[in-house]
Amino acid sequence: MTFIALAGLLLAAAAASIDTAVTAFVRTSEANWIGWMAYATDVGSSQWYLVPAAAIFLVAGFADWTQAGMRGRSRLAMLFGQAGFSFAAVALSGILVNILKVFFGRARPILFEQHGAFHFEPLSVGYAFASFPSGHSTTVGAVTGILILWYPRFAVLLLLAGLFFSATRIAARAHYPSDVVTGFLFGVLFAVALARFLATRGVVFRLQQGRLLPSVIGLLKK
Repeated sequence: MTFIALAGLLLAAAAASIDTAVTAFVRTSEANWIGWMAYATDVGSSQWYLVPAAAIFLVAGFADWTQAGMRGRSRLAMLFGQAGFSFAAVALSGILVNILKVFFGRARPILFEQHGAFHFEPLSVGYAFASFPSGHSTTVGAVTGILILWYPRFAVLLLLAGLFFSATRIAARAHYPSDVVTGFLFGVLFAVALARFLATRGVVFRLQQGRLLPSVIGLLKK
């Protein structure tokens, strides 16, 4: 986890080196693919994941487990636990990132012409100074982390898809590349760290010796 976090910081620093160039290109480009990416940026809105997770959690929680049989109870327990974990991973990572935004106070690309890519007003509250890290990218990262925990065989494809949807925030002129990379990596690492925390207590996940990713307790197949 420490190695991945340090590698992520280096990647975010590398992304910062192209913040100005990429933002200037996006602001002046009329390419159709940029418009298509901007249109897809709503994928990172947390409500798309929090609402279904909460609904599944409540339905499974209020179901009559006594009538479900052994296999049915196992399935309900898996749904209940994974829905609760998913909700917590997305919600808590989003809350933490919103707190970080206030401390950094980075100006968004809408202020690019006035201040450039590296203007900070710490402890500022409001949309214009809430660029770093990207909240949408954090949500996409958390969801990506959850899916990787469920389906580790597809980790590479999931990471690539997650990075693509995170990058739509750049196309939407809402964030810089370093905002997106940092938010995405934070979301992924938060989901994995939360899963490992639960696994040490035998809740929802189980630690696997010599492996970073814990395994899912229940019927969910990888």
